[in-house]
Amino acid sequence: MPKISIIVSSEKLDKLLPAMTLATTAAIMGWESEVFFTFWGLLALKKGYVPREVSSDYKGYEDELKRAVSSGVMPSWREVLEQGKKTGRLKIYACSTTMSLLGIKSEDLVEYVDNVVGAATFLDSAKDSDISLFIS
Repeated sequence: MPKISIIVSSEKLDKLLPAMTLATTAAIMGWESEVFFTFWGLLALKKGYVPREVSSDYKGYEDELKRAVSSGVMPSWREVLEQGKKTGRLKIYACSTTMSLLGIKSEDLVEYVDNVVGAATFLDSAKDSDISLFIS
């Protein structure tokens, strides 16, 4: 079975949505899919987190993107993630080192996090991937 591994290091909406779209599309297509949230991307896994902005590269499109998501024209990044989780082929990992750095505890994370792992554990799993992406 093909496999995709994605590292997410940004909590910005314009980074989360494409990462989840790719991970979920792969899972729906029957691929094994895994996403590792690290550094600022880990903030997106905190309970109650809502992305409030886009990266500076796409500031000019921020209103359009937020309007599309809030009006239901396009699903939120979490809705896309939940679709992928329903396949049973999408795994979500939180970076243990970043959790320590930012003072985030396991109980602060959303329920769909499959495991808290370090970079070495994730890279060991990702080394067999057909596609590897770094979203920052």
